Amino acid sequence: MNDISAATNDGAAGERPAPTAERPLPGRSEGTIWLIGPPRPSARFFRSLSIAVIFMLWALQFTTLTVSHLIRSDGTAWMIVPRLIGTCFGIGISFGILAANRWASKLPLLRRILIAAAGLSIPASLFHALINHMAFGYFVPGLRLESQDYALTMLDWFWFYASLSVTLLALTYGAELSESEERVTLLQTQADAIHLKLLRYQLNPHFLFNTLNSIASLIAQKKAPEAEAMVVSLSDFLRSSLRMDPARQITLGEEIALQTLYLDIERTRFPHRLHISIDVPDELRDALVPNLITQPLIENAIKYGVARSLRPVRLEVIAREADGRLTLEVRDDGTATGGGIPAAQGTRLGLLNISERLRLQFGAGARLAAGHQPEGGYSACIELPLTRL
Repeated sequence: MNDISAATNDGAAGERPAPTAERPLPGRSEGTIWLIGPPRPSARFFRSLSIAVIFMLWALQFTTLTVSHLIRSDGTAWMIVPRLIGTCFGIGISFGILAANRWASKLPLLRRILIAAAGLSIPASLFHALINHMAFGYFVPGLRLESQDYALTMLDWFWFYASLSVTLLALTYGAELSESEERVTLLQTQADAIHLKLLRYQLNPHFLFNTLNSIASLIAQKKAPEAEAMVVSLSDFLRSSLRMDPARQITLGEEIALQTLYLDIERTRFPHRLHISIDVPDELRDALVPNLITQPLIENAIKYGVARSLRPVRLEVIAREADGRLTLEVRDDGTATGGGIPAAQGTRLGLLNISERLRLQFGAGARLAAGHQPEGGYSACIELPLTRL
């Protein structure tokens, strides 16, 4: 059987750049330290804190005034009942202020502050002073309340309600900010998932183009068995890969099994030029990796290492563990110093897509390094945190 020199899609995924020792992730400069702070309080936390503040302030107010009065009035206990009534009404008024602050969420912040400081606290203090005077006048025999007493009581309660209202506004605003951040985070997560799918599916047309051209070449050469075998391998590979969620990780064993299907297709194209070596220890086969993360690297090695060489090329897939990290390397000893078709400068689509996928899924915790080897050939190495199924 002869090797097949089928047409390749040079404009879609040329991966071999000029010689370089290492390529950092796009948008990440070397030496940059990325800090991740503690998680921000949730909207539920701020709402719960608002309710707690209401009960704590009123409990403190009731306890302080009651104890102070008992000390000054030789233990007269009649004051406790009207003060308890006023406290219960005050708690209800405070929840009304909290609801009003939430209702005004669409208004500008400055207007909300004015409403909280004056628009809510003035009627609240008037109503509370009235309830206080009625309760004390009813439960405390002989107590005479003048109009100036009512005015002074209202003034005292105004400062209390103004402080409480502004505090509740601050907590309500904090809850709104947290909700907004949660929505932004959710939208960003959904956008990243869509981006991952686009990055994955962007590579499929190039691979499919090469494979269909190889099948066409086999048919033209009247090699029906080989063409049939390639169609079956292509069908198995597409069935397995297209049903996967691009954002989901799979085990390294599953990844290698998928790449074996792909390499079966390429082995049909280059039966005498392609020599494959897969070195993956059994203890690493349950490690989790982004699905099909190595396919662009293998496809790159075949396109620029095997297809452009006039001699047999060894393609190696190597997995190693070191210091809690997983390293996946795809390398070949194809044409780098001569002896074949000169390599073309491409768009580096595959390498850029892999870097972007790693960035979206691992942030600064993963990296891709790729370049020509000093002894000839090419190497691409992915390093990511080691997690197991």
